[in-house]
Amino acid sequence: MASPGAQAARVLHGPSLVGIFLNVMLYGVMIAQTHTYYTTFPKDRVRIKVYVAVLLLADTLNSAFNIAWIYNILINNFGNLDALARADWLFESEEAMAGLTAMLVQLFYAWRLRVLTRNAWVVGLVVASSCVSGLCAVGTAVAISMRPEIAGFKSLDVIALPWLISCTVCDVTIAIALTVYLNAHKTGMQRTDNVLNKLIRSTVQIGLLTASFTIAHIVAYLTSHTGIHMIFNYAVVKLYTNSVMSSLNARREHLNSLAGESSLIDIRTPTFARSTGRSLRPEVAITVETHELADDASFPQAKHDGAAKASASESTLDFRHDELTHE
Repeated sequence: MASPGAQAARVLHGPSLVGIFLNVMLYGVMIAQTHTYYTTFPKDRVRIKVYVAVLLLADTLNSAFNIAWIYNILINNFGNLDALARADWLFESEEAMAGLTAMLVQLFYAWRLRVLTRNAWVVGLVVASSCVSGLCAVGTAVAISMRPEIAGFKSLDVIALPWLISCTVCDVTIAIALTVYLNAHKTGMQRTDNVLNKLIRSTVQIGLLTASFTIAHIVAYLTSHTGIHMIFNYAVVKLYTNSVMSSLNARREHLNSLAGESSLIDIRTPTFARSTGRSLRPEVAITVETHELADDASFPQAKHDGAAKASASESTLDFRHDELTHE
């Protein structure tokens, strides 16, 4: 019969190595997306820039800890079966950081839902399920530190399963809520509706991608004794951060699609709301005009060259927006 260390190496560390490979690959995508964000949207609100920096820091620490753990186990402790049979703080950090990073991303989407829909029930469900998920992830890490023997990990079901289930519920709720809202606010104008259709597709794809990974994690955890669930465990944390960056970076593409190749989009916050400072439902007037594109702000804004302007046909769409870039 194989020793506990040899069994742990076969069941846990092999799939973990594959998962860490995926984790590091997606970390490279995160770095590229972060660079794109900071170079493309230099005038975004400071709090959004700080939020992106926090996500990148969390991703960096997560990948660094994962690499350090697998190197220590498989290289430094090669042949040390006792070390293979026990988890250390580097392994525990993965569970905590995966849950907390997912919570940061889900709360970002909860904020977006609050601004867009003003539906307290939906926002409350997202926030509650996200917080439960994050706290259970931290609880899982604490439980592992109290009982580090890998052979006894099945006893963690009582806290690990609520973590995964609540995370899945949160992802599905976010995807459904955003899809319903965007679909209900179609205008009948083909160009605008095309942009909304793109937003709906990307929202569903992102939501289904993260939810499918957490569901696969649950199914593999409950049905397989091969440790394959660890592949999903290490990869899904990077899917969350990349989903946010993809959403932020896609704004210019969507707006350019709305304006067309030779059009311009003027996005502004209503003057009344700016001057009074009252808490109003944020609205953005999107004016599509035909003249030269200028990039004086985070989004393309109107810029006239002082010459005589020809009368251009305008199409104005008013809708609630989360004002990610406007002060």
